[in-house]
Amino acid sequence: MADAKKRLMADLSDDYDDVVQALGRMTRHLGAQADDIVSESARTFVHSASDLAEKIKTRAEALAKKAGEEVKEHPIATAAFATAAVGLLAYAITHKDKAAAN
Repeated sequence: MADAKKRLMADLSDDYDDVVQALGRMTRHLGAQADDIVSESARTFVHSASDLAEKIKTRAEALAKKAGEEVKEHPIATAAFATAAVGLLAYAITHKDKAAAN
C-alpha cells in the first residue's frame, strides 16, 4: 500500500507540475498583450486556476495520507472492502454482457 501511495503522490505531483507549467506559459503569453480587458480577464483566470491547482494538490496529499493511515489501522476491513468492490464489478460486467445479449 505504501507503494500505491507513493505512486499516487508522484502522479499528482507530476500532474500538478504540468498544470503549473501550462499556466505559466499562458501567463507569459498574455503578458505581451495585457493592454485589453480580455487579456486582463484571461490573466485573472490563469492565476485563479493556479491557486485551484495548488489547493487540489494540498487536499490530495492529505487525502492520500489519511487513506494510508486508515489502511494501516483497519487492514481486514480494507481487504473486505476491496474484495466486495471487485465482486460488484464482476457482477456488473457479467450482467451487462447478459443484458446486451438479450
